[in-house]
Amino acid sequence: MHWQVNFEGTRNLVEAAGQSGVKRFIFLSSVKAMAEPGECCADEDFPGQSGTAYGQAKRAAEEAVLEGGRRYGMHVVNLRLAMVYGAGGRGNLERMGRLVKRGLFPPLPETGNHRSLVHVDDVVAVMRLVADDDRANGRTYIVASSEAPSGRELFDSLRSTLGMPRCSWAVPEWLLRAMATGADGLEAIVKRRMPFDSEVLDRLLGSAWYSTARIERDLGWRARVSLAAGLAEMLGK
Repeated sequence: MHWQVNFEGTRNLVEAAGQSGVKRFIFLSSVKAMAEPGECCADEDFPGQSGTAYGQAKRAAEEAVLEGGRRYGMHVVNLRLAMVYGAGGRGNLERMGRLVKRGLFPPLPETGNHRSLVHVDDVVAVMRLVADDDRANGRTYIVASSEAPSGRELFDSLRSTLGMPRCSWAVPEWLLRAMATGADGLEAIVKRRMPFDSEVLDRLLGSAWYSTARIERDLGWRARVSLAAGLAEMLGK
């Protein structure tokens, strides 16, 4: 499904655009088109391949966009988006916010990890910028905020935005990992995903940290929406 939608669908759309005389084509890709950076702050040249079907399809779609641009003389740009959030979204951060509001999200330990993200308003702004700037033609850019908070920092920021008191304790990391390992084993038995497993835990305590140095250098772009302002907008505060 990922290959059909993200690669074949994009390739067909690029072909249709080129044959119809479209002049500018902006593709919303994902940082998942890259290899997982671990604790590094990765840029567009980070080595390796994505280990997921989704990421591999996005990477192939990026190549199709660049090839279509060359073949039809279109202005094309690939934007590798970090986690996008904002009011009305249905992503991980929005779900986390709802659980924190209900008092159902555990206080995370501070692991010093970094999670890149970008507010939807900044995504719209950068799309307009690269569509109009000839210097962006044929380029691939990571799009993220300069702020890359840890899971604990996100937890604390969400509580602060919601007007909730700061939580002075945290669930120990070893306990969370033990629970996640148990859930992994249960998934193997029942053949169903659990709400909390090692993959979910990695999103909370692991890093997904990306550099925007290329787009800053080439076009002077920086995300304008701060984490505090973005969370307030997302939560309607």
